[in-house]
Formats: sequence, C-alpha cells, structure tokens
Amino acid sequence: MAVLGLGVFMLMTVKDRTYVPSRTYAPVGEPNREVAVVYYSRSGHSEAVAREVARTFNAPIARISADYPLDFSGQGKAVSDANAGELPRIAVEPIDLDPVRRLFLVSPIWMFRPATPLWAYVEQADLKGKEIVLVTTGNSRFEQSEIDVFGRRAEARGGRLINHLFLRRGRIYWQKSQEDLLTEARARIRDIE
Repeated sequence: MAVLGLGVFMLMTVKDRTYVPSRTYAPVGEPNREVAVVYYSRSGHSEAVAREVARTFNAPIARISADYPLDFSGQGKAVSDANAGELPRIAVEPIDLDPVRRLFLVSPIWMFRPATPLWAYVEQADLKGKEIVLVTTGNSRFEQSEIDVFGRRAEARGGRLINHLFLRRGRIYWQKSQEDLLTEARARIRDIE
C-alpha cells in the first residue's frame, strides 16, 4: 500500500511540474466593476478557468501567489499544509473590490477542500456585502463539509457563498484538455443566477 501511495504521489508530482499556460486576459474597454475574479493556481488549470470566468463577465482579475514551487518540495508542502490546515503567506495582485457585488474565487481542490492559499485570502479579505461563487478544479472530488466550512469563513468576513462549481479535470493518469475544461466552465458559469 505504501508503494502504491508513493507511486501515486510521484506521478502527481511529475504531472504537477508542468505549468499549463492559458490565453492571457485583460478586460476590454471599461471592465464590469460589479464582478471580480480572484484565483490561486499552481499548475495553470485553475488559472485558465479564472481567466475564462473573467472573460465571460469582462471583469477585473487578480492572482494569489504562494510559495509552492512546481517540484517535489512544493508538492510536499502543498499536501502537508492542506492536511494540517496551515495557511501560507500569500501575495495578491491589486484589485478594487469596493464596487464588486459578485466575487468569483477560483482554486484547485487539495485534500478534498479549496487550496490553502484561497483560505488565506478569505482570512485577510474584506468580503462585506459580496456574493461569493466558489469555482474549484480537481482530479478527484471535494467534501461538502469542507465547502460548508469555507462558506462559513467567507461569512465571517462579510461575504455570502451563493454557489460552488466543481470542474473535474480528470484523473491523475488522464486529464481533460484545457479546451474541454473551459467548455465545461463556460456552460456552467452561464447557469449561475
């Protein structure tokens, strides 16, 4: 069992070493200030989805940075922090949330919950009066109890979680193409009230 676990960890790490670039995004003309997107992405999948959400609404976007390099140490630290619920130090690109009514928070799922940098963001952000749409990507699944806890943390900061979209990227040994992932994201984002 330990050998199998180590093999899966090694496969995940090798796959995670590859950053998957996506089409760049900037709002066209005057951005929609009622919507904003804040995201964390380690290997580029969640970044592609975040950019697609922002493109859909012509919204401002900001990236969360955290120290999880694309190597064995970064993968190990990400798993360790996720298991322990440890929040990393983060840096967030500047974004004006004052006029925002709906905030999309985008992240991968780590250990059945949103990635720790997104939790760190929620702990420091002023979410007063914001409707939160959580969009997560992952190879496996999430636990609703973890999403519920995340929603309560957002509420403690003044926000209200109104929706959670989970986009399955595939499995460790088989991944959807970025275009297939974005096609699903576009279809599901349009359904949000």
